[in-house]
Amino acid sequence: MIFFFRLFVLITGIFLTAIIAGNVTRAEDNIRIGVLAAMTGPYAEYGLEAKRGAELALAEFDGHVSGKNIELIFETDDGAPARVAARAQALISEHGAQIIIGPLSGGEGPVLKNFAKSAPAITFLNGASAARDLTLLDPAPNFFRFTTDAAQWMAGLGRYSYIDKGYRRVVTLGENFSFPYTQVMGFLVEFCSLGGSVAEQFWLPLSDKPYAAITAQIMNVEADAIFIALDGSNTANFLEQYWKDGGQLPIIGGSVTFDPALLSSNSLYHTYLPGAISASPLADGDQARGWLSFVAAYQDRYPSGARIPSIFAVDYYVNTKAALLALEDADSDLTDGQTALRQALAELSFDTPTGRVSLDENRHAVANNYVIEVVLGEDKRLRNEVAYVATRVDQTLGMGRERYLALGAPGPNTPSCP
Repeated sequence: MIFFFRLFVLITGIFLTAIIAGNVTRAEDNIRIGVLAAMTGPYAEYGLEAKRGAELALAEFDGHVSGKNIELIFETDDGAPARVAARAQALISEHGAQIIIGPLSGGEGPVLKNFAKSAPAITFLNGASAARDLTLLDPAPNFFRFTTDAAQWMAGLGRYSYIDKGYRRVVTLGENFSFPYTQVMGFLVEFCSLGGSVAEQFWLPLSDKPYAAITAQIMNVEADAIFIALDGSNTANFLEQYWKDGGQLPIIGGSVTFDPALLSSNSLYHTYLPGAISASPLADGDQARGWLSFVAAYQDRYPSGARIPSIFAVDYYVNTKAALLALEDADSDLTDGQTALRQALAELSFDTPTGRVSLDENRHAVANNYVIEVVLGEDKRLRNEVAYVATRVDQTLGMGRERYLALGAPGPNTPSCP
């Protein structure tokens, strides 16, 4: 009896050891990627789009790379920018994330960059932050960005406005914070370099906006067009007031100016918007095979999602795919401070839904940008068409680092353009 009891204990011990060893092996076979894109709070809808983009990228690899399972861990916080470092730390310490993809918004970018410097064992890739200084100034050596910034999102628009549209003098209108500053700067750098000038600049408060007062002032300014760096809802409110007051200047838009809802709205838009132009890192009128394939995959996987994938879905897809491609090149080796992974990321160049992307010396994207024109189709519906593609746009907009930095930080008077 004692013999059988000892045999039972021995077999049980071997069995448990095998289970533990198996669990350890399975744990080692997993790579955990933390995704900073909150699913609750004010950024919830954007976070959902980011989640879709990251999942689409992983689906292309069937969930594993170089024999290792890839697990995406999505945060559950509300996305408050002030807490982005704490949210990243939670993904690392509580969930074992070895790679972080994020953040979502521009305000979070510089904060996460500084956190990355304090977490050198982790590799970070951008989510959708378009903050210029995330990679331009004092970059973190373990932070990579395969998507462009808010100034690059304007590439080609100044050229198209001046050469193709014949505009020489513009009014600019934007809200008084960093993203519109950067968009206006990106537009003016190109427009002014060709000989264009600014008649007057208007900066609106983030609270209640005096549209009637602004339109009255614009009506008294001599200009060829208005550059509007507002989001879709604010654009709608401004344009309706401007057109009501008799304004007729052509419209130039930033990357978030022409919300799709505007293109299906009332007759005012059908009368005044055709011929309006804007620029963006993606274009829903793009007929390139890569974009159409991506849209089809998105719609197939998420039939209740957006009609067209948003910038958040595209950016998280691109940065997640970059991480997976680099893991593949590095044979999923995360030892030695993730050196092999980071070397692979630095050298990576690949085709995205919007064209080929590679990195500069600051680990920032060099990629295409799209100038888009609103047209009225034969079906009497407004739609976007790609009018021009600015290829291989770098972060200094072709000026070179020294000249670009000499312009100063984006602000209400930067750049100077008489």
